[in-house]
Amino acid sequence: MLSKKISQVINIVSMDTNKATQALESEIEKELKKRVKDITRDSSLAHIILWVSIIASFASAIMVASGQKIFVNNIWLSIIAGIPGLVVLLDKTFDFARRSSSGIMYKIELQELKNDYEFGKINAYRAAQRLQEIIRRHESSFLRIGFMAGERQNIAPEQYYADAPAYKENKTEQQEAANHTAQKSLSTNGISSNGNGVK
Repeated sequence: MLSKKISQVINIVSMDTNKATQALESEIEKELKKRVKDITRDSSLAHIILWVSIIASFASAIMVASGQKIFVNNIWLSIIAGIPGLVVLLDKTFDFARRSSSGIMYKIELQELKNDYEFGKINAYRAAQRLQEIIRRHESSFLRIGFMAGERQNIAPEQYYADAPAYKENKTEQQEAANHTAQKSLSTNGISSNGNGVK
């Protein structure tokens, strides 16, 4: 009777742990997808801005050099000639190229975290700590790109986590990670931690 209750408690704890690890995995995956989407958008905008600036500059130069009155009103020529300046202002304000490269570094770190967790190098708790550290550092550095970046430079930059890693494993933690991986593989094979074959 007592062993049955203990078994039920172990199963409930095991189910809660599985839910927490699934939530962590889905959060890492969600962040990765978000980064890919942001990188694509920022990279595309950086290229579009560059090409619009070049085309507008060439078009206005050719119109003036040709000497022909292409538009009834010179206001359109003035607008086209002013586009490169507007584009430079837009680029300096948002700096899409830097946003894209920052997003790539963010994605690489998330992918490394995902690999370390999936291959059992770190346990779920350490993975969650690292995820929060990566998000915190990259979100704060992202604020220093583009618009009002000069004012934000006064804020002390975030230290790179390799200098003082919050997730540094010692031998005991590595053993915990190995045990976690073993339990995870057993639970996927239909064997619970109590050995009774109950999921």
